Amino acid sequence: MTKKILITDPLSPAGKEVLENAGLEVIEILDQDADKMATVLPEVEGWIIRSGTKIGAEEINKANSLKAIGRAGVGVDNIDIEAATSRGVVVMNTPGGNTVSAAEHTVALMMSLARNIPSGDSSMKAGKWNRKALVGTELNGKTLGLIGLGRIGQEVARRALGLQMKVIGYDPYVAQDQLVVKDIEVKRLEETLLAADVISLHLPRTEDTLNLISAPELEKMKSSAMLINCARGGLVNESDLATALNNGVIAGAAVDVYTSEPVVDNPLVGAKNIVLTPHLGASTREAGENVAVQVATQLKEYLIDDHLSNTINLPISDMSILKTIGGSLELAYKLGSLQHPLHQAGIKSIRLSYNGDAEHIKPLLYTAFEGIMHDRFDGIINLINAKSIAESRGIALSTLSDPHVSQVQNVVAVKVESADGAIWEMLGYVDQHGGKRLIRVNDYHIDVLLDGPLLMILNNDVPGVVGEVGTLLGDNAVNIAEYSLSRLGGDTALSLIKCDSAPSEGILEKLKSISSIKTCYFLG
Repeated sequence: MTKKILITDPLSPAGKEVLENAGLEVIEILDQDADKMATVLPEVEGWIIRSGTKIGAEEINKANSLKAIGRAGVGVDNIDIEAATSRGVVVMNTPGGNTVSAAEHTVALMMSLARNIPSGDSSMKAGKWNRKALVGTELNGKTLGLIGLGRIGQEVARRALGLQMKVIGYDPYVAQDQLVVKDIEVKRLEETLLAADVISLHLPRTEDTLNLISAPELEKMKSSAMLINCARGGLVNESDLATALNNGVIAGAAVDVYTSEPVVDNPLVGAKNIVLTPHLGASTREAGENVAVQVATQLKEYLIDDHLSNTINLPISDMSILKTIGGSLELAYKLGSLQHPLHQAGIKSIRLSYNGDAEHIKPLLYTAFEGIMHDRFDGIINLINAKSIAESRGIALSTLSDPHVSQVQNVVAVKVESADGAIWEMLGYVDQHGGKRLIRVNDYHIDVLLDGPLLMILNNDVPGVVGEVGTLLGDNAVNIAEYSLSRLGGDTALSLIKCDSAPSEGILEKLKSISSIKTCYFLG
């Protein structure tokens, strides 16, 4: 069946061509007609948007088959990430595709503001010649303060340095030695506000950055300073900025993005010394084509090739990790699923221990969770929504990077506690042939290749048990492929029996009726 991709914002034909050449069906509903959307949403597996479409929990819940949302651009504040994550829907953006366009627009606004170009243009068209009233400011030798030192911020820095400006900046997540553009001097936020002649914002909109620039921050800036926002609406308190401009607290501002778009009754409209553009930062032919091709390629690679890149809500930064640890992921899933019948009272907590690369732990944990929950949850569980599902059910997930878990390298240990207090831990590793081996159950040391139906028996450590079990299985046409027994020196032994076929429920009941057997489980 052909996979369907929904597009609800204008997208370059080059992007649509990528999808169609891959055999994907493209459905465009640019007016977001409610009736059309209601018909299409349950069928689409991919959804491509730009800044015009808002995707909330309601839309995500209607899209029953949705696997991925692709944002042609960087900002994803128009997508309910939490709702997408809880449904196991990948959210991806396209960093880098519009970097140059956004940086150039920032510089264009800065120069327009410094030289009063919009005012000069409008006065000329009104038949005036206001040279004396429109004296500007040179940028040469001035200090540019960047708030946000990611891709776009550093591209702006490159251009500002070419204008002989000094560049300083603030970013809580970027250290001096991490910068590609080495001539940026990293400062604290307050230092940047106090020292800069021009402040330019290059941050995402989050809970932490909302209204980052308000009256107190504006008052720290030089009275001759200018503020540029080509990043996201909401970073600047628009009422406070309008007041600051009208009262001469700062000299000017240039704004491309707004709290609500399109702009209606915005206090910035009509404020003094401000240049306004209608969200043009990424509006170039080159950027439009770049992000369209990039998002279409990413969506195609995920839906067809199972390859992910530039994901917002995946718990790992590099998808190549999953290929590196593919065998261990399969093992983690098996160790989780093996424990399913041992915890009928419900799951209280799951802990995954690992003595390999610490970067691998989270994917292994979420995969183990998927294994133990595979038929306890009516819906999709994957790396994306595992944490969210666990939290919603009150299941505590934890990891332990433990070099002492085993002398064998890259051992995965999954410890599960039931609501009734039962605790089981299983350890395994991937052998040199790629086989998944179970080497310990609680304190019982064993060695079983996980490649067939498995029975686990706890029995009194007395003579004759192995014979009784073998006879009963043989009488019921269940052939034993492997019998592994472990003793701790007490009165209980543990046996793991690999069978050629799965024993029926009736056979399990017969095994439990053997007087020396305490309990018996079919682990799958």
